[in-house]
Amino acid sequence: MEIVGKKSQGLKVTPFEDDKTAIIAFNDRSLNFYVTDALKEQLKATIQAKMDAGFQHFVLDLDNVKIIDSCGVGLIIVANNLTTSKSCKLYLSNIKPFIVKIFEIMRIAKHLAIYENEDQALEAIKASQK
Repeated sequence: MEIVGKKSQGLKVTPFEDDKTAIIAFNDRSLNFYVTDALKEQLKATIQAKMDAGFQHFVLDLDNVKIIDSCGVGLIIVANNLTTSKSCKLYLSNIKPFIVKIFEIMRIAKHLAIYENEDQALEAIKASQK
């Protein structure tokens, strides 16, 4: 099994123009050292392009993610910092309980908007727009 040089499976972006919301799903099962460099640039470019188009809310769907390391956590922090710096909001959904536990241990959970699923995140976005 050759892991070195593994390529990222990329992102899937679902825009909701009416709500100025984009759901960004990771296609990778692992957010680790081997895929995060390429993913970081792709994620930053995707979020920046959507912000330039007027989007204000971003839901990161981690449903496919089964494994995360410190590089993967860094990827989430980069996305959170990017959106916060532009007065936008990042929401995380479909996170496995052990990944939430990692966020809690690292003391970053309190800085992240974590929702059980996409529907709850979208409801929170709609409530914030009223």
